[in-house]
Amino acid sequence: MTPQDPFSGLGAGAAPGLPAQDPAQAPPPTPMIPFNTNPTAPIKDPNNENLPEELQLELYNLVKQYEDEDSWIRKQQIKLWKKNEEFWHGVQYVFWSESRQDWIAPTETRWFQQEEGREEAEGPFYDFVINIYKAHGEAIIAALGAQIPAVRFPPDDAENEEDLITSKTFAKIADLIMRHNNSKVLIIRALFTMCNQGLVCAYHAPKSDKLFGEIEVPEYHKDEEGNPQITGTTKRPKTRTIIELYGPLNVKIPYYVTSQQECGYLMCKKDHPIALLKHLYPHVAEKIENDTTDMGQYEKMARTPSAYSSWSRIDENQNLRTLNRVWLRPWIFDGMPETKAAERDQLKKLFPDGCYCAFIGRTYVEARNEELDKYWTIGQCGLSRNIHSDPYLQPLIPVQEMTNVLANLTMETIEQGIPSTFADTDTLNFSAYSRHEARPGMVYPMKVKAGTRASDKFFEQSRATLSKEVQFFQDTLEKSGQFVVGAFPSVYGGPSEGSSRTAAEYNMSRQMALQRLGLLWTFLVAWWIRTIEKSVRLYTEAMTEDERFVFPGEGAGENNYVNVWIRRGEMTGKVGEVEPEGAENFPISTPQKQELLMRLIGMNNAFLQQAIFDPENRHLVADTLAYPDIYIPGEDQRMKQAREIQDILKGANVMPEPEVDDDSIHIETIKNWAVGTTGLDCKQTNPQGYQMVIQHLKEHLMLQTQKQLQAIMPMGAGPQPPGPGAAPNPQNSQPQEKPKGPPVQ
Repeated sequence: MTPQDPFSGLGAGAAPGLPAQDPAQAPPPTPMIPFNTNPTAPIKDPNNENLPEELQLELYNLVKQYEDEDSWIRKQQIKLWKKNEEFWHGVQYVFWSESRQDWIAPTETRWFQQEEGREEAEGPFYDFVINIYKAHGEAIIAALGAQIPAVRFPPDDAENEEDLITSKTFAKIADLIMRHNNSKVLIIRALFTMCNQGLVCAYHAPKSDKLFGEIEVPEYHKDEEGNPQITGTTKRPKTRTIIELYGPLNVKIPYYVTSQQECGYLMCKKDHPIALLKHLYPHVAEKIENDTTDMGQYEKMARTPSAYSSWSRIDENQNLRTLNRVWLRPWIFDGMPETKAAERDQLKKLFPDGCYCAFIGRTYVEARNEELDKYWTIGQCGLSRNIHSDPYLQPLIPVQEMTNVLANLTMETIEQGIPSTFADTDTLNFSAYSRHEARPGMVYPMKVKAGTRASDKFFEQSRATLSKEVQFFQDTLEKSGQFVVGAFPSVYGGPSEGSSRTAAEYNMSRQMALQRLGLLWTFLVAWWIRTIEKSVRLYTEAMTEDERFVFPGEGAGENNYVNVWIRRGEMTGKVGEVEPEGAENFPISTPQKQELLMRLIGMNNAFLQQAIFDPENRHLVADTLAYPDIYIPGEDQRMKQAREIQDILKGANVMPEPEVDDDSIHIETIKNWAVGTTGLDCKQTNPQGYQMVIQHLKEHLMLQTQKQLQAIMPMGAGPQPPGPGAAPNPQNSQPQEKPKGPPVQ
């Protein structure tokens, strides 16, 4: 399941039209649902599918009112965002069509007559694109997406044991959510949206699906005395917190707000096939209609790539319908007129925390009591007075257009450097010659007086020459493009200015260049930690039993994995204000890590050497150097002990092998495991297995002591053999008493 799955996020409640008390019967995949956590108390009509018609009408009128309040500004915003996306995909020779209300590429039009030539209908031959817009964007995204911002959940009280345990449990959940949602790809997609649209919106909600696995939930009934009794179990799909990303082409919020807290509404529109909508919402299957309003049609075209949209709206995909999901804050109802006071009071009572409602065209689908901030997190990409900020790559558009013009002008000048020739019409057969396409160096007809020489019947134009200022202007454009977006060559490993720059100077230049991108990184991290925090809290609310996930342990390449448990009993404490780890640090690339590692090794500091080459860190050294095949002394010993720990926890009787084991590495590995998160967790969940591992540690300690005693035994304590020809010495032949070792426990 990936966040791009079209089935996910179609609603935040139970599957429409299906009984909430029997989730196992829900057709997979099911929509995102904050489901009823008490299976013995099913909620009647959780999605308000049978909401009174007068309340359905009032909700629609509210949605329509706020949808049209800033339609002109919304159109101008969409016009800007669409152009940026066209430039990203290399469609850069476009013009705005007022009748079509879209960006049109001349090569995609068919409005000219077939007998007309291409040049007469569509302009010049030269329309080459040097896509620096996408190149700079990918360089920035690669630099900022080098690592995922780590999220830290500090305890509310550092001296409270429950808070400390809850803090660690929340960190586990955050890691699990990031694994489920492929956080690396999420960060890259978020940066892409920020670069082209200036705003990124994350929708996070629990989603139940059989693809995630199933759990058994007990079924209850009351006996004659009214006491609940377990009669059996039923299977229910597991739940995950899924994160989906949207840009402002799909999400509409007020243009005048300065923060998410000021947003009175949020609308998320997405186009789906009719068959899918009928499957998800069978109670309105016969009422599904298209949004025929001008604004609805305009936004639907905006969500369609211009290169694939048709010239006429009639030719658009008629199989798609727009699902409009809307979140309203409670104070929105206060804007209803006094004549609708009764309906207003009913809506406030039904939706005290806020209202989620969905429409397909004018057809009401569902509504629930949901809080906007609980399921949405909005992030901007730069400085702005309002929440809508300029797309990060917006300043690069003029530079891109001038670059294309200069490249095509240069190409045209080079081709026109081949001179054209004019000839007498009686000399060449121009009726046959004119059937060929006009090219530089062609011969054109002309009239010449009689009695002239043959050479006088041909005239050659002077050659076109490239201006000397072209190269200077091209260099200026290149530097301007780098400056306006901060994508300097040192960011992506390009050539530096001057050939004498040292590695240290180049690295310093890169750090200064990355500081320019620090603003975008700061906004990205702030949005990410809020998204993960809300996702973690949603996950804890949806938990019905203790859960576990498999995490690669030491020696993952050797099929060595460990179970990490998430227990409801470990979430009784409180966490403080969530913050990122290393908030001031910029993403570090692999070459930077390699350079830092080599500098630390070169310092020849005893403490640093011990830390770097500790058995637990040796594999990190190989990974950082990008040399996984390198043999690291002691790594096999650590891997062997990690495997033995897993075998012991499974009940196997594992004994040390004195002839093979390096006791010091085995002892260090067991100690690190025992004081780590996995060992402490095992101490509570599997105390018998934990004690067996500790007993294994004692055996290694005993063997190590015995080997040390044998090493310090006096070399001359044993009998000396007599020299050649010497008589045996009776004193030497007497057996000597061996030193006694410590008693075996």
